[in-house]
Amino acid sequence: MLILRSIRLTQSLPKQAYRYTNPARSMTGLAGLLSNRYKVEDIPDQTGKVAIVTGGSAGIGQQIVNDLVQKGAEVHIISATREHAEETVEKISKNVPDASSKIHHHAIDLGNLQSIVDLLPKLQSLPRIDQLYLIAGVGVAPFGLTKDGLGNHFAVNHLSHFLLVDGLLPKLKETSESKQSGSEEERFSTRIITESSELHRTARAEIKCDSVEEFNQEDDANRLYARSKLLGIWFTKQLAQHLPPLASSSPILAIAVHPGAVATEQQKGATEAYGLLGKALEVAAAVGFMSPEQGSESALWAGTAPAVAQRREEAQGAYFTEADGKVGTETAQAQEAETARKLWDLSVKVLKDKLNYEVKM
Repeated sequence: MLILRSIRLTQSLPKQAYRYTNPARSMTGLAGLLSNRYKVEDIPDQTGKVAIVTGGSAGIGQQIVNDLVQKGAEVHIISATREHAEETVEKISKNVPDASSKIHHHAIDLGNLQSIVDLLPKLQSLPRIDQLYLIAGVGVAPFGLTKDGLGNHFAVNHLSHFLLVDGLLPKLKETSESKQSGSEEERFSTRIITESSELHRTARAEIKCDSVEEFNQEDDANRLYARSKLLGIWFTKQLAQHLPPLASSSPILAIAVHPGAVATEQQKGATEAYGLLGKALEVAAAVGFMSPEQGSESALWAGTAPAVAQRREEAQGAYFTEADGKVGTETAQAQEAETARKLWDLSVKVLKDKLNYEVKM
């Protein structure tokens, strides 16, 4: 059932014919035939731009780093394992000889909130931040508690990113303000992208966001993951309301995206959670799901496409299931403004209780 549901969650028929333009890129699974494309050659020149990618040393995050660096950007990866980051640089260097000078790694555990606070001054000292990609996360994997005593899906997939955005928002505003004498594309090129999922549709209906204890209870691995992806949509909608207005001197766009049914390392978490059924999903994913290359395209479109600047009013705070897709396709639950506000308030409270951290957004 989990396998069939995941495959069904791919999107509408493509607006353009599917085609390969780079033989070096991985083959795309059957799911990839059903989505709009935004390939690396569609990305505008990123020379001079600085991006931050959580989870940038594996899967979709790694592909985002690859494509941004290939287009000239400087990229900062936030992930737990330095060895994986070194492997990422080595892999990207095969196509981008100077990749090692453009990629910087920050090894922290996103399940440890204090480690994020400790990293913030270093990131805040960057000359600019043009794009922030919130990709890292616990997949369809068993429940656990983090060092802070928080449910792992809630802490890593949501709260760590909430904290990171709050700490980096001043630099994002400063970067945006420096672009306001440029073209429309440039003026609205400062963006925050949250990786959500169509699996938010399978989240339990009774999510209340009244207390952190709700997120510290063991549950089915798929439900935990689905809920965290629903939180990503709620967070994006609320974040858009806390950002400077689009007509201000420092506009920033916040967008949530679905990557498609993608074959990544996350399927191994399903094997751990579901045994033989999870292993079946892992095998099916390798054959039928999208490659990380195509799975990264919705996030890269949201982060770099000129069309987003043109669609900024409807794109702000929106959820997209594919590159240049429709808005408003998320569930009615994902559109619950009051629950989204309660999630925001709860996140502020938890950061205060756990770290004595005052949210500034």
